[in-house]
Amino acid sequence: MRKPAACSLRCRTTHFRYWSIRRRHRRVVSVGLLKTIPGVDEITAAILGAEIGVNMNQFPTPGHLASGAGLCPGNNESAGKRLSGATRNGSVWLRRALCQAAWAASRTQKTYLSALLIIRKGKKKTMVAVAHTILVIAYHIIKN
Repeated sequence: MRKPAACSLRCRTTHFRYWSIRRRHRRVVSVGLLKTIPGVDEITAAILGAEIGVNMNQFPTPGHLASGAGLCPGNNESAGKRLSGATRNGSVWLRRALCQAAWAASRTQKTYLSALLIIRKGKKKTMVAVAHTILVIAYHIIKN
């Protein structure tokens, strides 16, 4: 009677170890891929992996992820006048890490992210726009 219970426990432990190692491996691989984004270093990639996770099924589109991170711009318009377009509240750690990565990416040479500096006006608006772009890139890297 005890053998099946012990076997069952051993099988469950082996199964749990397998999935734990597989999940850890997937997270390490995604952190390695996230470091290929300009401006994203190992610490920022680890923060992205910890805050977002590797399961992208919870975010149907990159816009949903940006909204959860608090990096989608607000749109407040009344009677044809554009009022405050402040961003939403979101994950403080993720937002700070992405803004730091955006600042670093804006200093790179001949990249898409540094070219966004020329298009936008104002340092802080540009930083949030580049952080949003980095988040969308990270979404597609982790999803695929």
